Amino acid sequence: MDWGSVRESIKRTSQSEAPKSSRLASVISMVWLSALSGVLIAAMFIPASAFMITTGRSVSKDIVDLPLVVADTPNPQTTRILASNGQRIAYFYQENRQDIPLKNISPSMQDALVSIEDYRFFDHGALDLKGTMRALLNNASSNDGPQGGSTLTQQLVKLTLLQQAITKEQQAAAKEVSVERKIRELKIAIEFEEKLSKEEILERYLNIAYYGDGAYGVNAAAYHFFSVKPADLTVKQAATLAGLVQNPDRTNPRVYPERALQRRNTVLAVMAKLGKIDRAEAEKLSAEPLGLKFTKFPNGCVNSQASFSCDYIRRYLLADEDLGETVEQRKALLERGGLTVKSNIDLSMQDAVNKAVKQHVAPKDKAIGALALVEPGTGKVRALGQSRPMGNDKKKGETYLNY
Repeated sequence: MDWGSVRESIKRTSQSEAPKSSRLASVISMVWLSALSGVLIAAMFIPASAFMITTGRSVSKDIVDLPLVVADTPNPQTTRILASNGQRIAYFYQENRQDIPLKNISPSMQDALVSIEDYRFFDHGALDLKGTMRALLNNASSNDGPQGGSTLTQQLVKLTLLQQAITKEQQAAAKEVSVERKIRELKIAIEFEEKLSKEEILERYLNIAYYGDGAYGVNAAAYHFFSVKPADLTVKQAATLAGLVQNPDRTNPRVYPERALQRRNTVLAVMAKLGKIDRAEAEKLSAEPLGLKFTKFPNGCVNSQASFSCDYIRRYLLADEDLGETVEQRKALLERGGLTVKSNIDLSMQDAVNKAVKQHVAPKDKAIGALALVEPGTGKVRALGQSRPMGNDKKKGETYLNY
């Protein structure tokens, strides 16, 4: 749940009146959670007309009558451009993600995610009444800030709606802090729980979640932060990744390693409390460093060893009408479709071309050296290179023009 407005109101209370502030925070949290939990439960069981009366506000008919399904649109996937030998030339993506089945994700990762986000996930439906009531009681008695009661399924719905939001209006509606938005998410969550198994919901969540630092989905996250397959994630690594999804920007291990470490240890403690690992192991792992080992996923042609060959391939694909009626459609497919494009580029020939143009013409010379290797008899383009490197630093002679 989004408790931003409540949290801000609590923060504004004067610190000089600490006892009074504490009581006020408890009252605000209890009232808000009581009202919201009552509204969500009512939304499931009473008709729209009665719902409008009990909430005391005019909830639009469009909200109450929203369909119980969302479009089954695949997540954006990363496209790979390969050389003739299968070696990668470049990636193209809007979001670096490669969806994988649950069976290819380590049990430790599954346990860690469920433990920290919704440990009763396999025991409740779309709405966890026990969890909501627990959050209400904890908020009424704790000064640590409000706790949320959203289930994993409700979180998946929110992420899905955000993923499918195209216009600014749709994006704003998907993030709006309102009872109406929570009702819509709950209604769709109920449909998810009826249509999908718990394992399918968990698989979708692990693949759609953002883990920070440009890594979308557990596959990209495992490779980016630890350079391992998701199936090979250790308990320590899994706890790190599971801890990131709550606030991936604030706990980005590359930028805020101390926050990521603290969050990882919280996940390990929760896993031990739930019996997923023993306490001795949790304590041992908590004393260890994060153990990060980054793998980069450069987007586009700039950092490729075959930058202008890559650019040639990209231009070729954007002109291919088989990939879409318009350039915009082809570009969307290239950056979201998860394509694997095997080209005729030979990287050994590419290296030779790069050396040749570099030896004979300097990047800032007035003359420009350009070379294309085309295989006789087949017309296959094997390599493209030029004396001016790809980039936007004119002082270094860089350019994006493909001569």
